[in-house]
Amino acid sequence: MPELPEVESLRRYLIREDVVGKKFVKVQLEDKPESANRTGTIAYARQVIDRTVTSIERKGKQLSLVLDDFVLGFHMGMTGQVHVLAPDEAPPRFTRVEFTLEKNHRVTLIDPRRWAKIQRFESLDHAFAGLGPDALDPNFAASEFVSIMEGRTAQVKPLLLNQSVVAGIGNIYADEALHRVSISPARHLNTIPKTVLVSLFEAIRASLEHALEFILSHPDELGRPYIVDAYDERMLLRRKPGTFCPRCEIPISTLKFGGRTAYYCSNCQS
Repeated sequence: MPELPEVESLRRYLIREDVVGKKFVKVQLEDKPESANRTGTIAYARQVIDRTVTSIERKGKQLSLVLDDFVLGFHMGMTGQVHVLAPDEAPPRFTRVEFTLEKNHRVTLIDPRRWAKIQRFESLDHAFAGLGPDALDPNFAASEFVSIMEGRTAQVKPLLLNQSVVAGIGNIYADEALHRVSISPARHLNTIPKTVLVSLFEAIRASLEHALEFILSHPDELGRPYIVDAYDERMLLRRKPGTFCPRCEIPISTLKFGGRTAYYCSNCQS
């Protein structure tokens, strides 16, 4: 976390809060030297002063603020959040960077684990370099998805997580989509018929759209998107030990793929 729905909700939230068109006037960094090596915020954040936000863009799980002459890229890591603060609101705990914009707009990057990154890019093409088609791009068709996936010998779950193949699908929504179409995360792509790959594409879109709608309709008490906890109604498949398949009601199983845990039903996913 956060994955595509969470990052898209952040993009819409920042636009709604009138960040676009505002100029950065001040940057306050946390006073912890080790954060420079872990997040990149020390190296790049101050460069935004006197630059204006011209647009806010997203591809996959990457969020970018397009400025006058460069792009500020945000990768939220596991626990990163962005808040626009109320006029008299103190910066929350774990604030790593506080940006002040014109008219006293204050935007904070909050990240308990310091895994979020802020980076400078010369253009959007550079910021989004290496990413595959965005999973919710309306121009990304099922036929293109099938041509990307069909015939590969890789297991389906790790390939869905590969952002250079399709951008925006992370661990959680890959499990959601695979459960919707009864595909085991360990299944090899060259054993999946083309018609089932089309169904998987549709399940990916449905899972991401459902999650985005849930996040947008359940803001916190200050209207901010609540994006960290995934154990809520955006998930059909509960990602906790001891939970049960929502379809056949047997205990959920787990598998490890490169350090990532897949939750699936060993009975109805094959």
